[in-house]
Amino acid sequence: MIVSLLRAASVAVLLGVVPAAARAQDAPFRIGVIDDMSGVYSGNGGPGTVLATRMAVEDFGGKVLGRQIEVVSADHQSKPDIGAALARQFIEQQGVSAIIPGGASSVGLAVQAIARTLKKTTLVSGGYASNFSGDGCSPYGTQWAPSTSELSKTIAKGIVDSGGKKWFFIVADYVFGKNLAADAGETVKASGGQVVGQVLHPLNVTDLASQLLAAQGSGADVIGLANAGPDLVLAIKQAKEFGVSAKLATMLVFENNVTALGLSTAQGLRLAASFYWDMNEETRAWSKRFMARSGNAVPTMGHVLAYLAATHYLKAVAAIGTDEPAQVQAKMLQQPIEGNLIQHAHIQANGRVVSDMHIFEVKGPQDSKSPADLYKLVATLPGDGLFVPAEKSGCPYLAVR
Repeated sequence: MIVSLLRAASVAVLLGVVPAAARAQDAPFRIGVIDDMSGVYSGNGGPGTVLATRMAVEDFGGKVLGRQIEVVSADHQSKPDIGAALARQFIEQQGVSAIIPGGASSVGLAVQAIARTLKKTTLVSGGYASNFSGDGCSPYGTQWAPSTSELSKTIAKGIVDSGGKKWFFIVADYVFGKNLAADAGETVKASGGQVVGQVLHPLNVTDLASQLLAAQGSGADVIGLANAGPDLVLAIKQAKEFGVSAKLATMLVFENNVTALGLSTAQGLRLAASFYWDMNEETRAWSKRFMARSGNAVPTMGHVLAYLAATHYLKAVAAIGTDEPAQVQAKMLQQPIEGNLIQHAHIQANGRVVSDMHIFEVKGPQDSKSPADLYKLVATLPGDGLFVPAEKSGCPYLAVR
């Protein structure tokens, strides 16, 4: 009698387990995008990042590990606490296997911290602070966006070498802006220039008159704009209105910023990027597909990096047959980054993606052949030798890897 009861209990347990396992196998394989969907950085990330991620899923075939791939997304509203809460919700309630954070770096770092604690993969395509693969790195994270270190080195050294010796920085008062100013300042000094001062401004500021006047009054040859998005656009517009004579150094400019400024205002600005839509046949073909679905919005570096990150991740998952994050990370670091959307790309032990960096100059209206024809290529700098080596990044997880 007891044996019969035990057998019945065993059968009942098995009957309960098998359907649960089957349900788990039938559940979608989810990738989450947590980004600024409607605020200051929505144009260079946001809905375009979701679209790029979906394109990656479609091009991959729509399934992995025998499960349909689903892209879920949410707006963090540029608030770290909201970003962290969304990351936890995505992981604990929606079963997300990987998260692509974008927008303000302060939010992305909060998202990555939650994912690190809960042992989930992060693919940082729109966060440019060096902390993502430095002191805030994750053993399950990769930073596809070039950091403030590479952005500043690419632009600042050339300006100092051409005579712009005295710098003053206008700085967005959060982690990205402060990192960009600090990294650019180091490059300026190492190149023989000097930093004569800086002034902070809040994110999404409505007026930069006092900051620009402080910069103008400093006697600087160069005003370094350590900000991005609408704050950068405002600084450039007001500098022109006030007749600021110092050269403006812009280190992170997106195509949507140039469109907002107009070529007559933006012409001559130089910027650093790992991607531009009109670089080669592959970039043009991918970008035309993107623009056909984005209302003709020109893809940014952040958009294509989300596509590459999601593609690389899915290839790793398929190759090893699991989404277990430590195993996936090891495979991602080992497998090649394919294609020519970015050039000579590979992943360092700290998760930072190294690739060639390009210096572009914004065209004048007379040189542009279409609304999307924004830049001309000035120079290409090899990533090896430009990016900070993994062992010098401050990432505490190198020994684990």
